[in-house]
Amino acid sequence: MKVIINRTDAIGDTILTLPMAHAIKENFPGAKVLFIVSAKSADLFIGHPFVDEIHVYDSRMSTYRKLRKLFRMFRKFKADAYFHVGGSFYPSYAAWITKVPFRGGLVSRWLSFIYLNKGVRQKRSLASMHESDYNLELLKPLGIEPKENQRKLFSPAITLTLDEKAEAISKFKEEYKIDHNKPMIFIHPGMTGHTLNWASRNYARLIERIEKRHPKKYLFVVSHTPSDGPYLLGLKDQLTNTNFDALKTNVVFFDGSKFGLRHYMGVLSHADCFIGPSTGTTHIANALGIYMLGLYSPIKVQSARRWAPVLRDHKTKIIVPDVVCGEQYKCAGDTCPYFECMAKVEVEDVYQEFVRLVPGIEKGESSSESAI
Repeated sequence: MKVIINRTDAIGDTILTLPMAHAIKENFPGAKVLFIVSAKSADLFIGHPFVDEIHVYDSRMSTYRKLRKLFRMFRKFKADAYFHVGGSFYPSYAAWITKVPFRGGLVSRWLSFIYLNKGVRQKRSLASMHESDYNLELLKPLGIEPKENQRKLFSPAITLTLDEKAEAISKFKEEYKIDHNKPMIFIHPGMTGHTLNWASRNYARLIERIEKRHPKKYLFVVSHTPSDGPYLLGLKDQLTNTNFDALKTNVVFFDGSKFGLRHYMGVLSHADCFIGPSTGTTHIANALGIYMLGLYSPIKVQSARRWAPVLRDHKTKIIVPDVVCGEQYKCAGDTCPYFECMAKVEVEDVYQEFVRLVPGIEKGESSSESAI
């Protein structure tokens, strides 16, 4: 059995598709799985235990070059099954032209009715289950029917070697001239798309709150990419006005794109806690087993029910505004009685959840130290 899975969109979406590979391997021992992915997601797959090959789809290429590469890959791999889960439809076209016998995946846009012969229709906008469960449901025509209680078994995996982790943290300390081993708290205020987010100034106020309670005990790593610029403005302005001198040396702005995703994940693997909104790095932190706080919108298509990290154990806390939101797709704005609902999440509430979540935090210990 040879299977191709097409997921050429965002990093977080790709991570939530990885359980499909595990489920296929579980049900078809000896199966070969190839993922078609965007260039920004490729580093997720190095050393992956359930993905044998990847094909990097470059959307910047001309249509001719993209299709030529896809046709060559499909003919070489000789897939028995293909799944379109998200992203470009060019791979689906290539699967159709090269006559892959089983062509499954999500049936939504009109092209999927042409190219897929084993597709599954889903109303994901209803958010009746988790995104990873929706993805696993696409495997039913192949005879695979994972149950919801198997989510933990099929949770996303990211493999980093000890050498990679050590090299990443060493390079990080050298780059930012860090000469101590303080526990690291990652703050990631940015995100892509139109999902509601906590105010960037509140992320800064949370840093101030932690620093006030635990002076000079933590290194705060504000991670971002160039596209997150707007989310950093309020945070930087708030920290500039703070009275805590320690924050001038204990806050690092870490551009995760500078040395690539692999390096970013290696540094993140050393974090004691990750705090951020519904975005790809939140899912990376979860897959790496980091203690994490996720701040989520109450709007149905953006909800934690669909987009929360897969592993919801003692290391994960999801925070959602305590409001009754009747919106399915987007915020109703000032016509909603709970408008600016994310502002109802108080800094003190997030701090208290942070204290309850991470072992030893009240003593200023790192989570790794408190676990020893």
